[in-house]
Amino acid sequence: MSPSLFSLIRSCLLGATLVGGLAAQSAPPPAQKKAPPSIGEKTSEAFQKLRPLQEKQDFNGMLAVLEAVPVQANSYDQALVLDMKAKIFAMTNQFSKAIAPWEKAIELSDKFEYFPEKQTLETVVLLAQLYGQEGSSSKDPKLQQQYFAKAITYFRRFLDKTKKPTPETLMAYASILYYRAVADPNNVDKAGLAEAQKIVEQGMLEAVKPREGFYQLLLTLLQQQNDLQGSSEYLELLLAQNPTKKDFWQLLMASYLQLSERASKQNPTLSREYLVRAIVTCERAQSHGHMKTPKDSMNLVSLYLMAGQFSRGTEILYQGMKKGEIESEPNNWRVLGRYYLEANMNDQAVKVLKEAAGLFPKNGEIEMQIAQIYTQMENNRESLKHAKLAVQKGNFEGTKPFSAHYLIAYTAYDLGEVDEAKAAIEKASTFEESKKDAQFPRLKAVIEEAIAEREAKKSEKAPKAKS
Repeated sequence: MSPSLFSLIRSCLLGATLVGGLAAQSAPPPAQKKAPPSIGEKTSEAFQKLRPLQEKQDFNGMLAVLEAVPVQANSYDQALVLDMKAKIFAMTNQFSKAIAPWEKAIELSDKFEYFPEKQTLETVVLLAQLYGQEGSSSKDPKLQQQYFAKAITYFRRFLDKTKKPTPETLMAYASILYYRAVADPNNVDKAGLAEAQKIVEQGMLEAVKPREGFYQLLLTLLQQQNDLQGSSEYLELLLAQNPTKKDFWQLLMASYLQLSERASKQNPTLSREYLVRAIVTCERAQSHGHMKTPKDSMNLVSLYLMAGQFSRGTEILYQGMKKGEIESEPNNWRVLGRYYLEANMNDQAVKVLKEAAGLFPKNGEIEMQIAQIYTQMENNRESLKHAKLAVQKGNFEGTKPFSAHYLIAYTAYDLGEVDEAKAAIEKASTFEESKKDAQFPRLKAVIEEAIAEREAKKSEKAPKAKS
């Protein structure tokens, strides 16, 4: 039972005592020409017995009295007894049991004009909500659709006769339309979604200050219809009213990112504009104390980098790790180094990676990344140094040990240190990757040739020395 439905039932039933409402039911409106239906003697006596039981809240006793009343089929007495039973069930939170007697009572009233229109409409809207509740809680798709159909029928009847329905009623009706429309994810009822949106918009237009629930439901409807532009506009309105809604900030940022992705091929300028909006949304959320987890901050870094703002992105990442706003762990430092490298800031990349190597002295992956950057900078002396440190430390995450030994062999050979190159290439040859690497045989061959040439020169010098 939803809070709005529960409060509506309470307000309808507590406006007068259950038993006290009998007199009102018996008296016709002043303009009514037809003679009012009369209550049977037995029924009148039974209702008098209900008052003391009601005061003691003996609802089971009240139901027992009503069960014992002899009523004729289709009579006014039967309609009254059914209506009272339904009210007792509702007051005792047995809402499912209230449906049948209320529905039968309305059927009799419709046929014989037993109840005033106001009472009939109050019962009709309660039945609408009760059927909606049954549909929402049902696990049987077929039954669910039947309950929703009943709810919608009663809602429409009520709204056709009501000039100014309450916001709660409009909200409940729109919700049922939505639930029915999306009950089958593989066959969404677009017409139902459109009708629900129309009802929500009607409720918002009629209210001086629409309730947040209207915005939330409209937002859900727009998203279901894949209207990201419309949903982002309403999210902005919701957040302007209440910036404390953490989930709305995340949803708004996600909407802008999806809009950016959609426009990326046909309109790159618009795509970038949405990307900037996503960045600003994240920063606005952080200014209100939201989306400040290390993961959120790392996402912001990624957004800046997607926008080509490497300086800002790397600054947030570096400062975030230093301040504890982003997790200071090896991979994030390596990401930082890679982004500096993409920004053609090689010296800065080496600097932060060396800082990381000091923070994580057993991590060979960081040393390997430094070595590779030095290779790109054509500084093979430093590259060799850090490649050897990488092998010493080990603990690789993504790098294969083969690659580290291969780099040592390559840089050592380039520096003329062929013995070290030979030792490294022999070590590299023990790994399976050596059989698949197209450059490996060539490097191994040139190293062996260099050593053979050196040995040949030694042999030539040896006889001359003896002579």
